[in-house]
Amino acid sequence: MENAKMVLSQQYSPTMTKDYSRISDTARAVNAVVLPRMASYIRRISPQIAAMSTDEAFVITDYGAADGVNSSELFEAVICWIHELNPTLTIKLVYIDLANPANFEKFWATSALAKLKHVERQYIQRSFYEPFPEIKGKLCIGFSSTALHWMNTKTVGPGYFRHPLCIQPNQLPDPERKKFADKWSADWRSFLHECSTSLVKGGALFFANLANLGDDRWPASPGYYNLMDICQELFEERKISEAELSAIFIPDYFATPQEMSRLLDEDDLGCFVVNACDPLTIPCAYFTKAQQKLDDLQERFKLAATLAHVVRAWSESSMLIGLQADHKYMIEDIYRRLQDKFYEKPEGLPYQYCLLELVKQI
Repeated sequence: MENAKMVLSQQYSPTMTKDYSRISDTARAVNAVVLPRMASYIRRISPQIAAMSTDEAFVITDYGAADGVNSSELFEAVICWIHELNPTLTIKLVYIDLANPANFEKFWATSALAKLKHVERQYIQRSFYEPFPEIKGKLCIGFSSTALHWMNTKTVGPGYFRHPLCIQPNQLPDPERKKFADKWSADWRSFLHECSTSLVKGGALFFANLANLGDDRWPASPGYYNLMDICQELFEERKISEAELSAIFIPDYFATPQEMSRLLDEDDLGCFVVNACDPLTIPCAYFTKAQQKLDDLQERFKLAATLAHVVRAWSESSMLIGLQADHKYMIEDIYRRLQDKFYEKPEGLPYQYCLLELVKQI
């Protein structure tokens, strides 16, 4: 019982691992779709941008920014467009994440963004579900990719995220999954209300929200199902306890486009005009490059290592929460086993999104 109490007492605070430090092929593919939408938006508000004075700032946020790398090329293009309209306008980039700011500072020091004139940056180490008085009524563009599937873990006790058989809500049958779907909906409603407080009138949100597009294939699903099997194996080998098996859980939820659309249709979110709510699938770049070379054992090994590394970046901080203090070392064995499973059965990680473009109208 003491071990169960210790596991229950820990608070989930999911972050990306510290080595998530280069722009991914997937992020580039998402940016390529978002970029023309942002360009169109900039054109629509070009008179307002041109009229902004030198004592104002055009504020852009990256919600769930990790170290800032994945949005960097997108932001560089947006800044170029804005400065074509108003060359001396200050642009303030605000990065929001729970991760250690040191990784962002390391990225920023050598980034192309740091070399641009009239560009400021701020890193706020906070959950994107919290209020942001720093940007209240100042935000012009809000952006996020691959982050908004995380639920707000501070509004429930750690015992909420527990299950003896599954490690992620999308693995659950409909009746059991409903409580997580409802929580995701409540969290998003709260988040969008905070965004509406931050945004200027006419300000826009561009979100590439990881989504469930059906057929039990949702982002990283092969990795999460493998991790579920690994946890069961460790329990059967008596290397983790029953309490740990239940407590190992990843507190995110991949909503369907229909769930997102229903949420956006709610009356209390009427301050937004919904310009886009579009499903998008991007082939797994790692698997696509290697799938014709799987007979080459070296290529197969390299692919397995890459897939395990990507899934680890998403899941490690949550997996660690479920392990007792004297079992934390087992995290290396867990991801070694994950690599072995990907080697035995190479599978791509589905990157499925719902692309959202919302504009504040009042």
